[in-house]
Amino acid sequence: MIFDKAFHELSHIELLEIMKLRQEVFMIEQQIYEVDIDSYDSVCRHLFIKRNGHIVSYARLILKDDEYHIGRIVTDKAFRKQGFSTSIIEYLKHKHESLKLSAQLQAVEFYKKLDFKPIGKKYKEAGIYHQKMVYINPNL
Repeated sequence: MIFDKAFHELSHIELLEIMKLRQEVFMIEQQIYEVDIDSYDSVCRHLFIKRNGHIVSYARLILKDDEYHIGRIVTDKAFRKQGFSTSIIEYLKHKHESLKLSAQLQAVEFYKKLDFKPIGKKYKEAGIYHQKMVYINPNL
């Protein structure tokens, strides 16, 4: 089951688990030493999957300049390769006409398999090369 909540709908425990998961992956595992929590967290949609009562996969959806941007896509290391991030992205693809994201270069092929197309040139963000990508829903 995919949970889809606004900030004010999150329980204190869910918010704590989301921030902990993002810190474990982005700051500890990937060694990105930049502020992760930002002003978008209070206005975006938070999408996540739970296993055994705990959040194991997460993404956020930001509406900015009339475009939807997926960000902070993350899965707990112990739960990777089980399709959780794919499930969240597929859920969003069925709901929106178009989606944008900023993929770390090592994830570009993953997003291509989900029908995202690269746009523009690669660029560096938080010390890591990224590629902007877009998905256009042919059915909406």
